[in-house]
Amino acid sequence: MKTYIFSLLLSLATLGLTMGQSADPLVTKCVMSAGPTAKYLKDFKVQLAKGGSESDYRFKANMSLWKNTKYRFTMCCSDDSKGQLILSIKDNTNKTALSSYNPETGKSYPYVDFLCNKSGIYQLNYDFLDKQQGSGVGVVSMIR
Repeated sequence: MKTYIFSLLLSLATLGLTMGQSADPLVTKCVMSAGPTAKYLKDFKVQLAKGGSESDYRFKANMSLWKNTKYRFTMCCSDDSKGQLILSIKDNTNKTALSSYNPETGKSYPYVDFLCNKSGIYQLNYDFLDKQQGSGVGVVSMIR
């Protein structure tokens, strides 16, 4: 009887967790585009209006990254976005560790891989290319 009650409670808890999650199609699409070897860790939903001439990224978030771990940062935009979502990662000394946009070539990448060589808190900076308006999602995955 105890096994039956435990199984029932476990099933109800699992059902409650899955029903409580919202299925955002853009997040799902972005997670799927990260590839089969990527394990989803976190997503950041970015929605920005057209910006001014400021040079700094407008959406900032902190995330703890671990040494000797390979991460994949995937950026996806909604269909109505005016610009491409780009990412810049800074370490605790405010030095840029990685960027998905190369200003010299003008090329932006839909994902970038990062082999973390020092554990710590990193700042993830998102914006749309040329400060355009848009909505998108940045997905952080761990590569196995």
